Amino acid sequence: MAKLADIGKTLFNLGKGIGLNKDRVGAQQPYSLDKFIGKLQERNSLMRANRYIVEIAPPGWANGEDTDTVQNIVFFCEAVNLPGATITPMDHKRLGVGPFDRRPTMVIPAEISASFMLDQAGRNLAFFQKWISHLVMMDNRSPNAIRSSDSAAFGQIAYRDTYLSPTMKIHTIDSAGNHIATLTAHEVWPSLLGDVTLGWTQNDEFARVQVNFQLRYWTTEEFEPTAPGLEKELSGFERLIRLGTSGTALLASMKKPNNVGDAINIISNAQTFLGSIGGKRSGG
Repeated sequence: MAKLADIGKTLFNLGKGIGLNKDRVGAQQPYSLDKFIGKLQERNSLMRANRYIVEIAPPGWANGEDTDTVQNIVFFCEAVNLPGATITPMDHKRLGVGPFDRRPTMVIPAEISASFMLDQAGRNLAFFQKWISHLVMMDNRSPNAIRSSDSAAFGQIAYRDTYLSPTMKIHTIDSAGNHIATLTAHEVWPSLLGDVTLGWTQNDEFARVQVNFQLRYWTTEEFEPTAPGLEKELSGFERLIRLGTSGTALLASMKKPNNVGDAINIISNAQTFLGSIGGKRSGG
């Protein structure tokens, strides 16, 4: 009788579960997680903040003098911001009556703030120090000191074409090294050369300097996004990470399958492991 009661209880629970079963409609909702992930894949995932390149065109005074330093500065910029812009509003009354209606008057581009690592040869810091001194003459070691490059005296502001850099470009790239966009700042000059912090306790740190740049305006250029379905070659480091991850998952699933789900997991992990040896990944 006890076994019959257990069988009846089991059948009752099965029937109750079937009656309470509901269709899964979460994926059909307009803001479901699946659709969110799909939209990310359509846009080639999210933009990485550490994928960028900074290029500074030599200012007028540096042509033929510090060209190599300017070209190599691309390797030492550890942080930079993509500048925005501020539009100054003006109060305006329609037909001279009623409440104020604000209208745009002028646009002010934001400054670029960049942090540069300093090399032990001293060229990076010397370049920015020279650039600052070519804006306003600061050398007053002797009376009536005159700078030979442009005949500027102490405290005198240099000619605009002398200290301006024609362009400063900030390239953003994706994880595969493809260009996303390029922001070009025009007519750039440094307005702030920050202090360089030194200390005997900073054994594991390197010196860096903060430089703020003013610009007249900026323009942007966008590039065609990479199709999510395209395959790209993996780097050696990415291959090593993927091989280790897929191998760990394969070993964890290597057991006697108890059901169909276990068998599917083993086959799927084996395919992932073999695919990681190929060294390719999709663009999404």
